[in-house]
Amino acid sequence: MTGSKSAIGLSILVLLAILPCTAQNKALAGIHREFTAAKTSVLKAANKAPEDIYGFRPTPEVFTLRRMFLHIAGASYSICSSAAGKPGTAPKVDVTAETPKAEVIAKLNGAFAYCEDVFANSNDATLAETVPTASGPREKSAYFSHLLGHTFLHYGNVVTYMRIKGMSPGD
Repeated sequence: MTGSKSAIGLSILVLLAILPCTAQNKALAGIHREFTAAKTSVLKAANKAPEDIYGFRPTPEVFTLRRMFLHIAGASYSICSSAAGKPGTAPKVDVTAETPKAEVIAKLNGAFAYCEDVFANSNDATLAETVPTASGPREKSAYFSHLLGHTFLHYGNVVTYMRIKGMSPGD
């Protein structure tokens, strides 16, 4: 009987230790869920679009589809390095390069993996921390918010490009 009481007590202690961690990261979990949706949509479109439309631009004033994907990758690196408290330290992406589709997808995957590492090393408390910038301190939460807005904004551009070409970016 004593052994089972110890096991129950230990189980309760483990649960009590786990529950606050889960509760403390609910805000970050919601943000991460949205990032997962954004990156999944971008990668699905990047994989689905045939390489011959990667050079497509609807008008001369806008990015090509290739450049749009490279811009998403480069900005994701930049935004996430700032969210990690290390602005300007992320890998750079040459958005003007005539990069083949496979390399574009690899750059997107690399940037998104970089952001996943930043998410993994963050929690609700770190969202309130600030990062010094030239214009003054900025909350890390602002960078995560910007990451979502930026990725979804340009995914919308990708959708338009693909629809113009008669394709659906999703299934």
